[in-house]
Formats: sequence, C-alpha cells, structure tokens
Amino acid sequence: MQNKISELLPKRLTSLIRYLGWADAPYKWRFSCSDCPLCGKSVFLSLKSNPFMTRCLRCKANITNLSLIPVIQSHFCAEYSGLVAYELSTYGSTLCWMRNNFNTVITSEFFPDRKLGEVVDGCLNQDVQNLTFDDNIFDLVTSNQVFEHVPDDIKGYRECFRVLRKGGALIFSVPLYDIKNTEQIAYLTDKNIVFVGEPEYHDSRLSGAKSAPTFWHHSFNDISKRVASAGFSKVQLVDVTIAKSQRTPEKVICAVK
Repeated sequence: MQNKISELLPKRLTSLIRYLGWADAPYKWRFSCSDCPLCGKSVFLSLKSNPFMTRCLRCKANITNLSLIPVIQSHFCAEYSGLVAYELSTYGSTLCWMRNNFNTVITSEFFPDRKLGEVVDGCLNQDVQNLTFDDNIFDLVTSNQVFEHVPDDIKGYRECFRVLRKGGALIFSVPLYDIKNTEQIAYLTDKNIVFVGEPEYHDSRLSGAKSAPTFWHHSFNDISKRVASAGFSKVQLVDVTIAKSQRTPEKVICAVK
C-alpha cells in the first residue's frame, strides 16, 4: 500500500518524505549560525547530527553538497578566470556556485538507453566510465554522491583523469563507511544488475525515490588509494565542517592530476 501511495506522489516529494523519516525526534534538532559557502551568513538546521541531515535555512542546501565548495576554493586559491569545469549532474548547490564563479561549466546526466554525447530533454548524456570529451579540456571535475552508483568506479576515475588538464582536480564526495576495504555490493552482467546480498537503491532527482542502484560501499580507509590508481599525482581526503551542529565533518576527495 505504501509503495502504491508513493507512486502517486511527485518524485521530489517522495524523496522529501523519506529524508524526513531519517531525522531525529524534533527535540533533538539543533541550530547553529555559520557562513554558507553558497549564500553567506546563515542559520543551519541539523535534523540529525551529520552533514547530510544539516541544511542551510537560506539556500536549503545540505552540507554534503556544500562541502565541495571550500575544497574547490582552496585548490584554485579563489582564482577561476578562464577555467572550465565539468559537473556530473545538472543540479545542486555546488553547481550553482560553480556557475557563479567559473567562465564555463559543462553538466550532464546519464541515460543508459540513449547515445552517449547526445542531448536528451535538454541534458547532455554522459557515462563517466566512457566520456565522449577530448583529453585535457577541463580544469575541474566534480560530483556529489555519484561514484557509488558507477559499476566500474575506477574506470570512471581514469576517465576523469583523462579529460583533466595538468594541475586540474577531481573533487567529489561519496558515502564513506568505516570498513576495512571498499565492498562491491552489486555488479553488471549483460546489462543486468546482480546484487551481492540485500539490494540497495538511493533516491534520484530525475527518476525518483529508490531508483538509483548502489554498486559500492566505499571505505574511507582505501578510497584515496582507489582514486590514485587512476594516475593522479596527489589524492587527499579533506574533512570539511561548515556548521557546528553537523558535528561530524564531511569527507571530500580531492585528486590532482
């Protein structure tokens, strides 16, 4: 019955309902004042003491997405003139900030049944495992909560390395687990998804709640090594704290070519 009701609701509304379902009881909610990287001085509300459940009340962005911005600022020393960036989605606070600061920002989504490189409903279709871009054309590649959904994530890192210019950076976040090594929880066979154990799906802004299959549980113990294997000269796992009420820092991967 619950699934039938969710099918009748708008995709974003079902995701919001699920998001609120993860929150602590209201008496545990916390507020804190801080500078939002996107909109300036603001108040943050933590529905639970972690970055994903902490949001700026002005721009409504959560800290998981906002956390890429200070890492980008640090890498480029706040100088963006003439730089070209590529974001692996068409939405989000990081993208809004990039469009306000970079000369050129390319975006894309992935439509598996359509030709790579074509425009689908106004969105450029790209698979990070097989990008259609030329070598050495971007100064920055970003993504937020994407690589856990990539069947061959290391192949994706290699493609990002290929399209970056020397000195450019891949800056991204993924859910990171306190486990010894990254675990593969699904794989593809002839375009069919085979799960190892319980199937796991995340919400997608394009296709709705529980629509994006998860292939990896990435470990913070080996994520830098996995990314470095693509050829990057320097890979850092950066702790980002924006609001005191988030308590746990968001970990952002910064890989420099």
